[in-house]
Amino acid sequence: MTDEPPRRLSRHETHDLSMIIKDRTKVLKAHAEEQAAACLADFERKLAAEYSWDQDETWKAAVQEARKVVEATQTILADRCAALGIPKTFAPSLALDWARRGENATAQRRAELRRVAETAIEAMTRAALTKIERQALDLRTQVVAMGLLSADAKSFLETMAPVEEAMALLDFSKIEQKLAQEQQQRLSARRDYA
Repeated sequence: MTDEPPRRLSRHETHDLSMIIKDRTKVLKAHAEEQAAACLADFERKLAAEYSWDQDETWKAAVQEARKVVEATQTILADRCAALGIPKTFAPSLALDWARRGENATAQRRAELRRVAETAIEAMTRAALTKIERQALDLRTQVVAMGLLSADAKSFLETMAPVEEAMALLDFSKIEQKLAQEQQQRLSARRDYA
């Protein structure tokens, strides 16, 4: 086995490979956007879901059992109201209610959940797009490097620093501390003003 130098690409090969990388990057970005839209649609479907008491056998049996208890209790209440002379039209009653949704039944909570989901999806999309761009850049750099002939050009390419993570994840405790400090400053300013 011989240690042959790596094969150099011709200008034509470098150009063709660069164009393919560019096209693939465009397709991958479109796919990331499509996935983001699918994630949001899935979230909206789950957010809008309503559950009927009789769509699950366990739920159905529990509700039927609860109805029996409510009916028996209602009979006790009606008998007591009659003994107390309370007319049926004024008598208190007990009813069984099935909530088809959980906390997403209120518009305010749905809006809050939607905002959080949109923010998370946007962050995932941006991360995916950045990863795609980074991979495309790495591939284009490799292609260009394979086509470089002069030592000066190769040296210049190697001096380019790789892209490092520019931002870290937010530290929730630091955000809470900052918020507490701001609130304390506002309180102090109010006291000073008064």
